This record gives sequence, C-alpha cells and structure tokens, in this order.
Amino acid sequence: MALRLRIPAGIVAASVVSTVVFSATPFLVKAVADDFGVGVGAAGALSTVQLGGFVVASWFAGRYLRPRRRILTTAAVLGVVANLHAALTPWFVGLAIDRFASGVSLGLVAWISWAEVFGDDERVGDVAVIGPIVGMLASPAIAVLLDGQGTSALFAALAVLNLVPLAFVRGTRFDRAAAPKRKRHRPARSAMAVLACLGALTFGGSAVFVFAGSIGADLVGMAPLAVSLAFSANSIAGVPTARFRGERRLAGLFMAITGVAAVTIGVVHHPVAFWIAMIAWGAAFWMGIPGAFSLLASRSLRPDERAGDAQSVMALGRVFGPLMGGLLYDGTSSTTLGLVGGGIMLAASAALLYVEWRIRPMSFDVPAAVLTRWRTDPVKDAR
Repeated sequence: MALRLRIPAGIVAASVVSTVVFSATPFLVKAVADDFGVGVGAAGALSTVQLGGFVVASWFAGRYLRPRRRILTTAAVLGVVANLHAALTPWFVGLAIDRFASGVSLGLVAWISWAEVFGDDERVGDVAVIGPIVGMLASPAIAVLLDGQGTSALFAALAVLNLVPLAFVRGTRFDRAAAPKRKRHRPARSAMAVLACLGALTFGGSAVFVFAGSIGADLVGMAPLAVSLAFSANSIAGVPTARFRGERRLAGLFMAITGVAAVTIGVVHHPVAFWIAMIAWGAAFWMGIPGAFSLLASRSLRPDERAGDAQSVMALGRVFGPLMGGLLYDGTSSTTLGLVGGGIMLAASAALLYVEWRIRPMSFDVPAAVLTRWRTDPVKDAR
C-alpha cells in the first residue's frame, strides 16, 4: 500500500517526532523509577505533567492561533531544549519541568496537524497513519536504547530528533487559508457529548496504557524486548485502519474493543492475552478515533472550532488518567486498574454509539419549518 500523504512535509516531520516522544512514555515509567529512585506511580505522573503542557498548548492554540510555519519552528526548538535539559538534569523535579515544556511542543504540533485536516475524511487518515507507522519502529529502538544506555541517552536522542522538522519548515505551505480571528461559539449539545466521550476514552485508556509496559514486564514476566515488540504490534495493527479512507461509522463499537483490551491487559496476566489485547487495541483505536473526530465534525455547527477542543479534551483525559492509574497500580492491583480504566472506556463507547444512532448530523441548510419552531438563531439554540 503506497503512502502518499497529502499534508505539508513539515507537519509530517513534526508528527513523526511527536509520535516517538509519546511512544517513549510507557517505557520511561520503569526506567525513570529506577534511575531517580522514585515509585512507579510517581514516575507515571511525568506523563501527567507532559500532557498538562499539551493541554495548555492545544487549548491556547485552538483559540488564538492560526497555522503558521513559525509555530512549527517554535514547537521544534522547544522540543530540542526540553529534551536536552532532561538528558542532563539529575533532579526529578527538573525532569518534570522539562516534560511540561515537551508537552507544550507536542500540543502545538498536534493542534496544527489536526486543524489542517479536521472534517476531511480523505486526509484525516494521512495524519492518523503517522502514529502507528512510526510507533511500530520506535518501540523496539526505545526499549533497546533504554536497556543499554539509560534515560539520559534516550532524552538526548529525542533532542536530536526534534531538529529534523526544522529542515522542512521553510518549504511548508498550509492548504487552509488562515481565517481572521472571530468570536468563538460554544459547542452544540451533541458536540459536547462527543467531546465528553473522547475525554473519558483517553482518561481510562491512558490509565492502563501508560502502565502496560510495567504490567508486561513485572506481572506477565515478559522480557523488555518482547514488551517493546508487543507495542510495535499494537502500532502495526493500526496502520491499515488509520489509512482507511472511507466513511468511518460505528466509532463507539471500535472504541469498545479498546476497552475490552484494557480490561484484558490489567486482569489476564498471560503473554498470549497481552499480545492479543495490544494488537486489538491498536487496530480498533486507529479506526475509532478518526471516526469519532468525523462524528464530532458532523454533529457540530462550527466544526472548524472543534478541532482544538477535541485535542484539548483528549489531552485532559490523558493528564488525569496516569494519575488514577498510578494510584490504582501502586495502591490496589493491576486487576482493579484494568477493570476501572476499561470500564470507563466501555461506558464512553456506548455513549458514542448513542450519539451516532440517535442524534442527526448538523447542517447549515436548516429547513424553514425548523427555524420557525426554534424562533431564534439555530446556532444559539443548539448550545
């Protein structure tokens, strides 16, 4: 299958780097805990800090910025500085500050990538497919580098990698013209429901996924390389589904599969079950999330304003998910973690199905009879 991406080269390069940084998180939890002498839960909180920066950046960018080359440049330079300092700092608090700065860089890249294709079923797969393709190659490399050289070497490598997008920024052009700033509108109720589901899905999913590496190594008894290969299989399984260019229906059904996978990883401590769950999670996630984005666009009266909202609410879920995961993993058991995290994902998946089946898509071609019934501005009433 040929991969002819129809998005700017600078966005492709920045998205590749962002994927590598995010792919490192599950492997860093155990490594940071060992190197800095902290608990697994505290090390997992670094994911929360990094995603806190992601939330701030994506929320701010979605409201006050328009796609520009200088934003890509800023994101890349910030990623270089943050990861280089993380490689040098001997203090856990300093590392946490660096991860926040890295999160800001990642948030800018995610916003500008999805804003370029949001609501375009043809090109949304071009952005979505980057994650699984890069992830399948990055996971083994990250595991080998961490096992052989430690966390400092990995952060130094990430700093060098962040230099790559700078080579493509100058030739990057954005297909969507920068619109003038205007007053933003509150999401319609149907859009709010989809946003809430996206937040819940990432909340429950990140709670389990961030600690999946530790579960595979400590409880399932797999070697670090075997765990990394399972993460690669997770990414490989997502390539064909992320690349899918047709209409993505039943997003809730695919996301329910990820919920079942999360329960399996937490509860069933067997290598075969771990592999099956990781593969199913990857395939279903990259089919369901772009489908949920399309569902959000179709149930929004202002789809262009919802791209940043979607990234922000998902990042917010990922901020608090690892916190809950760390508390459950350290304080109770992985079984409780799997049941709680997976249960939240299943509930959100059911709500997505309800929205798709029961709430009709929005349209600006509103019949006169409907306008008469509303007796006012349909955009205002849809709030």
